[in-house]
Amino acid sequence: MKQIRFTLFIALVLLIAKPTQAQFSAGLFGDFNMANLSGNAPSETAYTGRSGVGGGVIIDYKITDEVTISLQPMFLPKGTTLSYDLPSYKEQRDSAIAKFDYFTVPLMIKVKATKVVYVTAGLDFGYLQSANIKQVNSGEINNVKEYVKSVDISANFGVGLTFEVSAFNLFVEGRYSQGLNNASAFPEGSNTDIPLEFKNTGMQILFGVLYNFGE
Repeated sequence: MKQIRFTLFIALVLLIAKPTQAQFSAGLFGDFNMANLSGNAPSETAYTGRSGVGGGVIIDYKITDEVTISLQPMFLPKGTTLSYDLPSYKEQRDSAIAKFDYFTVPLMIKVKATKVVYVTAGLDFGYLQSANIKQVNSGEINNVKEYVKSVDISANFGVGLTFEVSAFNLFVEGRYSQGLNNASAFPEGSNTDIPLEFKNTGMQILFGVLYNFGE
């Protein structure tokens, strides 16, 4: 909660302390995330991903005609589905779902390639809110938050389209996210479906609207 309060405080400061030489924009966005884990899956197990919906607020500072700095605090679901090889089935079967939910703070740089197209890259600082593993067959849910690191750092890369409509900008963006640190905090020798070392990954589709407060 301290990290969330700090991020909201910084966002409020940015809203109040608008620089006179930069165009300032703020808005809301939604996110569809196709998350997965990278790392060696346990024996006879495969990661098949997990999809989820998130969203947040976006604050943009246009520092030149081509370059914008963007702060995007949001809630983002991560994790994966674990599929096992079972003797009675020809194909792997989904047996457990790992759900890791984060409050994340992406800090991105956008560079315009054309009037409509932009490319973007930056770092994403995630703060774990909940973590559990649900067994598909029994419905049993195990809380594993203490075994997942509280901070997750990712590198983001993407490309987007933006359309100016009066004082608003509508945008859609595709983004790839790759975890930079080991997200596992499981102790050595743990009997778990999750390996002792893994990183969060994801393909995201973002869509939203920004209001331009002035030049």
